[in-house]
Amino acid sequence: MNIKGYKIIKVLGEGGNSIAYLAKDIESGKKVTIKKLKESDVAGGAVARKSMENEAGILRDLDYPGIPKLIETSDEYIILEYMPGITAESRIIKKGVFSEKEAVDIALLLTDILGYLHSKKVPVIYRDLKPSNVIITPKGGIALIDFGTARLYKNSEKSDTTNLGTMGYAAPEQYGNLGQTDKRTDIYCLGMMLLQLISGVDPRDEVAVVRFKTKGVKGISPELLQIIDKCTRPDREDRFESVSEVAAELKRYPRKRRLRKTLFFMKLALVSAAAALVITVTVSSADVIRDKALVSIEDRLPEFRQRMNNVKVRIDDFIEEKYGENG
Repeated sequence: MNIKGYKIIKVLGEGGNSIAYLAKDIESGKKVTIKKLKESDVAGGAVARKSMENEAGILRDLDYPGIPKLIETSDEYIILEYMPGITAESRIIKKGVFSEKEAVDIALLLTDILGYLHSKKVPVIYRDLKPSNVIITPKGGIALIDFGTARLYKNSEKSDTTNLGTMGYAAPEQYGNLGQTDKRTDIYCLGMMLLQLISGVDPRDEVAVVRFKTKGVKGISPELLQIIDKCTRPDREDRFESVSEVAAELKRYPRKRRLRKTLFFMKLALVSAAAALVITVTVSSADVIRDKALVSIEDRLPEFRQRMNNVKVRIDDFIEEKYGENG
């Protein structure tokens, strides 16, 4: 492939309708990405051509860190700012799943980008969020690539013109007949991607997805899984309303996790103290027990149990008041 003014370095990736190349601007020396239609689609691929035109049209109006800038367009290709790094998909293949913190950090960066897209005067719905479209840059940043599936949200429209997305990541409404896709569609995709980052699950495996969401992922806190569950509920009305809500929960949940652990150890300590006290009373009162049999113990235990229960109730009330859902 020859494009005047650019030198092709290598193939970056290949999709259904196009091939992405890493190239160099001969004059400036800057690296760029050239996305070119496959030869078979240049001749008569109306859908492929429309997708590329759509991507160029959307990128032309975007200016945000982590989103490639549009440099040049033609009937057969578009030239974009090159986003260096490795895709999240390649990272999973090479090193395995992400830690909880790593995955949450990526999700928070993505909520920033999605928040920008959704806040446009005419909101942009990305619709194809998945590990292969997320670049982890050498400095630890995030870039979102491939806007061929993105669309503009228009209040006047009742449904999408074309139902696009990747099976497994795509929300139910992306398959049509449920109204046009909106901000909550991207939230669904974000939740499915986050689940894959921490578990390695193939989102197309519905049984495995349900198992991880209900039974948990080893080493992952239930609080994070609750956020993922709310992101990926079939009915969009049950999901978060905006990515800002998702971001707020992702920032808030570590405190809930610490609270759960604190409460667990407090209750464990309470049970241990109760058991130790019972043992102490039993041992120190051996002579009394022999003399008075079980009557005295039976008289004292109800009162003791009530006191310990009162302590537990006070602890629970204190925690609920200080750290409750609205705290």
